[in-house]
Amino acid sequence: MFLTEKQASYLKAIEKCTRENCVRAGVKRPKRATPRKTIRREVRMMSREERKAVFEAMNILKNTEVDNITAWDLHTLVHYPDSAPGAHWGPAFLPWHREFLRQFEIALQKERDIAFLPYWDSTLDQGLPRPADSVLWSDELLGNGNGYVKTGPFKDWETNVLMPLSEVPVKRLYRSTGGRPNDRLLSPRDIEWIESRGNYSDLTFCHDKTFESMHGLSHVWVGGFMFVIRVSPNDPSFYMHHAFVDSLWERFRQKQQTRDQRESEYAKKTCSKLQQLDAQMKPFGITNRDGLSNRYTDEWYEYEPIRHCSSDRPNCDSTYLFCDEKQWVCRSKVVLGGNCTGFEGSAICYKSTCIKACTYFLCLPSILGSCRLPPRVELAKRLQKTPSNSAEEPHKESTSRLARGVVWTKTLLIDEDGRGIRDTLASVTVDYGEGPTATVYMNHTLEYPELPGMVYIPLPKVHGDDRLRITVTARDAYGRYCQPQCYNSTVERHHVCEGTLTLSSSLSHSTPISFTHDPNSRRFLDADLSVHPRLVSVTPPYLVFACSRKMITSGMIWSIANSEKPPRDSEEHVFIRVSLSRNDMDDLEVESSSLLGRDTWKSPVQFATSPVDPSILFVRVPNPELHPEGVSVRVSFLHHGSRIGCIVKCTSVSLTLHHLILTNS
Repeated sequence: MFLTEKQASYLKAIEKCTRENCVRAGVKRPKRATPRKTIRREVRMMSREERKAVFEAMNILKNTEVDNITAWDLHTLVHYPDSAPGAHWGPAFLPWHREFLRQFEIALQKERDIAFLPYWDSTLDQGLPRPADSVLWSDELLGNGNGYVKTGPFKDWETNVLMPLSEVPVKRLYRSTGGRPNDRLLSPRDIEWIESRGNYSDLTFCHDKTFESMHGLSHVWVGGFMFVIRVSPNDPSFYMHHAFVDSLWERFRQKQQTRDQRESEYAKKTCSKLQQLDAQMKPFGITNRDGLSNRYTDEWYEYEPIRHCSSDRPNCDSTYLFCDEKQWVCRSKVVLGGNCTGFEGSAICYKSTCIKACTYFLCLPSILGSCRLPPRVELAKRLQKTPSNSAEEPHKESTSRLARGVVWTKTLLIDEDGRGIRDTLASVTVDYGEGPTATVYMNHTLEYPELPGMVYIPLPKVHGDDRLRITVTARDAYGRYCQPQCYNSTVERHHVCEGTLTLSSSLSHSTPISFTHDPNSRRFLDADLSVHPRLVSVTPPYLVFACSRKMITSGMIWSIANSEKPPRDSEEHVFIRVSLSRNDMDDLEVESSSLLGRDTWKSPVQFATSPVDPSILFVRVPNPELHPEGVSVRVSFLHHGSRIGCIVKCTSVSLTLHHLILTNS
């Protein structure tokens, strides 16, 4: 790893401070006072003041540049394999990360004296109906876990490297917590296995791959940058997860080893020279043996364990935890809208209540419970929202951009089961780049070809050489972040995107979205009506929002459109399109007459002409939906009452095993 002189000096100062257990410069301390010992708490056990200090310190590191890189990213580079070749896959794994975490903690304390490195006890989440609904992944703690991190203290963090294994370039903090069905977090049984090992070798990769592989469960479960070890420190959850791993190692040391054994017992199989006991712990100036020292937890820090509840004390010591009285353990609370099935009647829901969804006053075992607001509060919230989505002119007073005219485009909000969201509290917010934003809500009265979950977005009309950049965000009915996906025409799939649209009068400079100026015709956007009614197809809009903790694939998005079929039309007549090529259309009439009945229709050509294309006419014919035997009509043109001859061309359309010839008779 190449470092500038300033970067190398920064890291050397942090390592020196680690050995001395120094704190932020300028803090007054009594002469000869013993440096205080840091108490590391579970992230949900921190006080408001501690949480504020830790998150502020992390953001300072993220925004402080050391030459051409931030201090945070510099610590991340230390974790790269070329910098730390002995950090993984061997007995040095635990001591290396212990030193790495302590140096990072010192960096935090240099910014905020009371800061410390909190740990994330993932067993508090593993027992939930859906761990991704844990309050840990909320605005108050680590921010959302479904896609780009857009909420919480680390929102919109940029990274200095692209996210590996991504189909599209991602250079912002990104997660996919619990997105894959088979991934899991550490369980109490895993902890029991760790604490019951007989010697240190049993925790090392060369003797038994279990422990180091076990630590990877949470990496994979969080996903995003955490998924790949090399770049995982880009996510603050990395440090909290590894602090938990370090705490488990310390529990093993205290339970299974004497003081002397903690500093001397090592693995016989080391896999490589870099993992040997007296090898240098690169890139640090100490050895792997030094990482076994008792000084870390004797003098520098210790872990505050979680106090679980009991029948005598049926409560937990945090507003973010609740007591599971079935097993007398504390678990993480669940966010509004989260799954609370099996915990009805408990305090599992954070600032909400566990309510079992019922149908027709009947509650079935298969119906999931969810964290909801009390019915009266939810009703009041629905009554207070502004129903701008159903209005023809949305919030013109909210932004000067819309004062120059409005065009409409569609978007789609999808739930975790791949279905369109129908709750009218779900909303989309449009940021026009200046002034106030506009918010539109889900409309429950949709009509084909409008898809379930569809919302109309009001966009400003572009004039002249204007080029506008607009950001669109969405929240589900519970206020949770929805991850945008945009259509990529090259691979014909929807991909993760940031929800930004560029509007320009030039097609080459504009996002390829369909839009219309007419509110009455906007429902036909993204619908192909140029075919037989049974072949009408609707495509998903360019911009779609996945309001889900699970992974939403492009196939799930398209299945929504493919499952929607046009309703049977009960009108007596319908209109078909006919193309007419003729220079002189004055005094010309078009006529359609049924060959099996007396149904005849006639109109001046000028009244039947499309307002968009003057060569297209709309001709009235009997509705074939009402005639199972089919309808045959003759289309003719008359001039001053006399039929005129025309060269007729018809289109052949493949209908799998049959062919339909659309002719004028």
